[in-house]
Amino acid sequence: MADKTITNPLLAFGYTSDTDKLYQQIAPFKAQSAITGPAVVAVNTTGNVATIATDGVAATTVGICINSPAAGEIAQVVIAGIAENVPCAGTVSAGQILIRSVTTAGRVNSSATAALGEACGIAIRDGSGANGTVDVWVKFFG
Repeated sequence: MADKTITNPLLAFGYTSDTDKLYQQIAPFKAQSAITGPAVVAVNTTGNVATIATDGVAATTVGICINSPAAGEIAQVVIAGIAENVPCAGTVSAGQILIRSVTTAGRVNSSATAALGEACGIAIRDGSGANGTVDVWVKFFG
């Protein structure tokens, strides 16, 4: 009789990533300028999105763009649910609250003391280093 142990549970039933099996709500926005995704984005006064600056107002953060649109193209922005391989600034541990990076535009970083409206999600996988990435459960905390 064959062994009934699933040796690759992440890839069971044809799944190849977290986005295949976890919830993800995407909203389309027009890109104000070119965005290299995945990146934290903010909405401007015209309703377009752009990579959030390190000094951006936290309340304008709308989610994480998962594609790489040119200016005027549609940005696919995760506003709730899973966003994979999001660049992080510094070391991030699973379970930490994430905010936009204050050192590198478009990245996330962890914060133990996120201000009201500043948190954009929770890390669901560890990440670290200048070129590190983290999987994010996008959720805004009012």
